[in-house]
Amino acid sequence: MVAQANRFNEMNQQFREAMERPAEVVREYPLASMLLMFGMGLGVGVVLSHTIAHSLSEMTDLEPTMTEKMRQQVYGALSNVLSPSMLKQLQSYTG
Repeated sequence: MVAQANRFNEMNQQFREAMERPAEVVREYPLASMLLMFGMGLGVGVVLSHTIAHSLSEMTDLEPTMTEKMRQQVYGALSNVLSPSMLKQLQSYTG
């Protein structure tokens, strides 16, 4: 029982020392510590925003824009008038 209490006190002391070391470093280097935390926060923010934006973009169904709808209608109308080779050439110009 005494050995277990000594072990607990030793672990408690080690924990306190481990918690005091970063505080000492921050006191010694306040600007570097602040810039490090700012950079870490910025990095975490970028990763989280990228993850959230990517998951939201996968959830939405993309509808064709008005320009794409109009382009499909024009191609449909021209496909009845133009030859397939001319229609293919026209499509190569417009992307």
